[in-house]
Amino acid sequence: MANRYNRPMISRARQRSMDRKRLFIIGGAAAVLVLVVVLALVLPKGGKDRAVSVPAEGVLQAEGEPLVPQQAEGEPLVPLVSPTSTPEPVAAATPEPQAVDPQRAAARPTPTAEGFMPVFSKANTEEKIVAITVDDCFQAENLRQIVDKAIEVGGKLTIFPIGQNAVKQAQSEILKYAWENGFELENHTYTHNGLFACSNEELAEEVYKQQLALSHILGVEYHCHFLRPRGGDARGDQRMQMYARQLGYYGIAHWSASGSANNTKIAKALEPGAIYLFHTTDTDLEKLLKFIPWVVEQGYQLVTLNEMFGYPANETSELTTPITEHEIPQLEPYQMVYVPLKKTSYCWEAYLLQEKLVAMGYLTGSPDGVYGDGCVAAIKAYQKDHGMEETGEADADLVRTILESA
Repeated sequence: MANRYNRPMISRARQRSMDRKRLFIIGGAAAVLVLVVVLALVLPKGGKDRAVSVPAEGVLQAEGEPLVPQQAEGEPLVPLVSPTSTPEPVAAATPEPQAVDPQRAAARPTPTAEGFMPVFSKANTEEKIVAITVDDCFQAENLRQIVDKAIEVGGKLTIFPIGQNAVKQAQSEILKYAWENGFELENHTYTHNGLFACSNEELAEEVYKQQLALSHILGVEYHCHFLRPRGGDARGDQRMQMYARQLGYYGIAHWSASGSANNTKIAKALEPGAIYLFHTTDTDLEKLLKFIPWVVEQGYQLVTLNEMFGYPANETSELTTPITEHEIPQLEPYQMVYVPLKKTSYCWEAYLLQEKLVAMGYLTGSPDGVYGDGCVAAIKAYQKDHGMEETGEADADLVRTILESA
């Protein structure tokens, strides 16, 4: 009977070679197993955290997140994307862009303090140029007539649509038509929010979703240069400005003349570098259809905000990432600069101050970010208790003292 001693003899050299092959095969298999485990841990999963569902209305939403407020029946909605806790890397400050027109660039305003962005209310120039800005865009047909009138006289406008209005079918078509004719589209928040009393997450969503809506309409990655909060109230809000800077914006858009005035005051406000604010209401439409050609007859050129301040046109690039896969960059940490607060201050710092005053017992109710009569009375009481002059206004040192108190 054959036994193990009857098997063919194998040389030691050959045995060592076979042993090495076995080790190589075993080692390779182990390496593959380790790689599979690592990939399973690292690669993103399609679990509940980022799951996307398609409701019957056809609106994309992140699971567990509320739908975008409904528009008129049959109108398309810009898809909702959820804020991410790991924002896309963005620069904390935007380098000054190359001036398209150095002379006009010299007319740019400067920040009021370190840690703030410029607020564009007027250009310091003698050149006969005027910027007409149009906000909100509730009335689509009125917007079309305003755009056509500007094109007719060879002018351009800057339009600040509310994101919810922009994504309606009628408005979308007109806004794209305006952009294709050299008009400028900028950011007026997604739901017409003042921004000064919302959370950091809400701030990011309001600003970024409006820009995302414009990208959705134009079919390109569209980058805004100017942010205009509701009513211009919070234009001095540092937190809002820091988020705009983080996204690469150039500043906050304000105005030097309002279209809500009567025709005489509107005409008297005409001067080089003026920035006008109008809306698409029936009243403003009637004014603009006369005012736009009249301005040109006076020898003025109607320019966009970018053109007025020597900036390049808003940047665009190919839309390679689907709208529903964009993530909302969250506000990055910034160094708070304490500034004086007084009645009619609208800002996040006022909101934080109110929180402290409520905790100290000087104020009741919920903070709203508006430095009103209640805040004035609370500061007076605080000043009285601490032997200070009872002005009801909080200078920068007092704001710091209260906000940094335990």
